Amino acid sequence: MQVRRPPVSSYDSPITLDSLKYMKDRLIGALERSEVIDKLGDLALGLCNTAQMLEPMEYVEGEELGNSHPDSDWPDKNRIPLIGSNEFVVSGRQISPMPMQKDRIEKTLAGDNSTRVRIDGIYRYLEDYPPTKIEERKNVGGFCYTGLCEMEGVWTGSYVMSLRPVVSVAQSGLTCVNTAVLGHETSHAYDSVVNPVLEINPAESNQVKLRSELQAYAVGKVIQDYLTYDDGIIFSYSSMQDRVEEVRRKVNGLLRSEGAFDVNDDLIEQLDRAGLRKIY
Repeated sequence: MQVRRPPVSSYDSPITLDSLKYMKDRLIGALERSEVIDKLGDLALGLCNTAQMLEPMEYVEGEELGNSHPDSDWPDKNRIPLIGSNEFVVSGRQISPMPMQKDRIEKTLAGDNSTRVRIDGIYRYLEDYPPTKIEERKNVGGFCYTGLCEMEGVWTGSYVMSLRPVVSVAQSGLTCVNTAVLGHETSHAYDSVVNPVLEINPAESNQVKLRSELQAYAVGKVIQDYLTYDDGIIFSYSSMQDRVEEVRRKVNGLLRSEGAFDVNDDLIEQLDRAGLRKIY
């Protein structure tokens, strides 16, 4: 076993297309392992299905995301761009909801003609959405960019609709770490795929975000532990995945327990004490 310091991730040397493909395959392989399924339960299957949708794409400066992809019809399919850059350009076609998301959106919201009009209006808006540069922070291990469209006045409340996610991972130099980060970001993508419509409640918006982060860090921790053991690596101090999962487990219990990702005052207090407020 090698004892190593956790590496620092950077976008200065982007992950190659072949490496992105390898990471995707390794993540799917890990999610299919019995020891990982034992820890994640049914979530492992949902994550595996989402990981299958990941579409490694090469970032080409000045070009809209995926324009060089050999399948020009990929935006019309259940495909989630996977890139190794902290910046990219998209127009409405690339970020419009995937067919799976549209199906769930319509089942959730299409209750009357006025709602149907609002949904169609968003789709028309996205058709004309011009090429736009998106730039995320460089000092992160990865991100899942998901555009949101607000739908005020649907029924008696206000809702947000998730668009197609874009997943990115920075280079750490260790495939096991990169793949664990990919697992974390795939968890966020999974949330936007299975539940693309959320009711807005300003008092609870941070709780929704924190729940998603708790799940993502737990997933990243499980994948990290499996892959680092497989690669014969031990880190000399705790990663962010370790620290967040330690607090979550202390308060909410095992991953497969009821309410494993519930947000409560005790959990928030413990996260704050551990210096982890920044995750939400």
